[in-house]
Amino acid sequence: MSPAIASDAEEVREFAGLIRDDETVLLMIRPSAWFIFSTSMRALPAAAVAGALLILASLDPSIPWDFRGAILASVAILIARAAWQTIDWILRLYILTDRRIVVRHGAIPEIHECLLGEVAGIGQPHRWPERMGNTGSLAILSGPSRRIRRARRVKQTQQFEEAPPSPKKQESRREHPRVHVDHNLEWSVIRDSENVRRTILNAVSRYR
Repeated sequence: MSPAIASDAEEVREFAGLIRDDETVLLMIRPSAWFIFSTSMRALPAAAVAGALLILASLDPSIPWDFRGAILASVAILIARAAWQTIDWILRLYILTDRRIVVRHGAIPEIHECLLGEVAGIGQPHRWPERMGNTGSLAILSGPSRRIRRARRVKQTQQFEEAPPSPKKQESRREHPRVHVDHNLEWSVIRDSENVRRTILNAVSRYR
C-alpha cells in the first residue's frame, strides 16, 4: 500500500484504536504485501539446514524417513513461516501523529511507541529482498527527549564548574552517544520509503 495521509482522524481512531483524543494523525500506512515474502525468506537457512539433516538421517536404514520426507519437512517450515508472516502483515500498522510514532506488529499484536521529541534520526537499512520488491524500511533512532537533554546539559555544566571532567571521560561521551535503534519501531517493507521518511522528519522538526 502506498503512503496515505489520514484525512479523517475519527475514522483512523476507530480503526486503529491506538490514537489519543488529543492527537492528530498525520500518516497511517501498512507494509507492502511484499513484506510476506521478504520476511519469510529469513526462514530459508533454517529450512535448508533441517532438510540437509533429515536427508543425512535418511541414509540410515533404521530411520523411517526418506528423501521425499526431508523435502516436505523443509517446505512445511517455509509454509509455516509464510503463514505466520501473513498474519503479521494483516495486523501490522504504522502510525505517525503530531506527538508520537506508533507501531503495531506481530501475529500476536504488540504496540510500541516513541515520542517525536525522542526521535534522533531515521536510518534506511538496505536488504536485498526488499530491494527486489521496490520497497524499503525505516529504522527509528531514539534517544533522550529535548527536555531531558537540556536538563543533562545544565547538570553537566554545573558539574564542570565544580570539577572539570577528565579528557578521557569527555572522549567517551563523544564516542558513546545515548542514541539507539529500536527495532520494535521499524517501519518494515513499505512503498515510497523516502517520501515516508521525509514526512516523519518534517513532523519531528515541526512538532517535537
